[in-house]
Amino acid sequence: MSSVGNHRKFKDWLLREMSKREWSQADLARAAKLNRAVINKLLNGQSTPRPTTLESIARAFKIPVEGIFRIAGLLPELTEPEGFLEEAIHHIKQIQSPRRQATALALIKALISEETEEEEKG
Repeated sequence: MSSVGNHRKFKDWLLREMSKREWSQADLARAAKLNRAVINKLLNGQSTPRPTTLESIARAFKIPVEGIFRIAGLLPELTEPEGFLEEAIHHIKQIQSPRRQATALALIKALISEETEEEEKG
């Protein structure tokens, strides 16, 4: 029964994420396939999140599981560029259609080309 380190930070983050989505405890519990009592205990400081609970919440919010583990104190914090890359990779991995994968890659290449041209000009 392992629990995580930074419960207060996690609790505050969880409340913000639920608020952004206008989700109730019941909404999160349903989306994460967790018992509502689990969510209630997390928000009331009566328990700390277990890794499996964090994974369920990450899936519900459609965010990288590594990010939620960092917020909860299970993994070390990342620098801003590392965090950006982690999130970008998470989203790219969700693209299933080969056509959309090609479009995403073309967009990334176009952005890099644009940036290179801007640097050369100025």
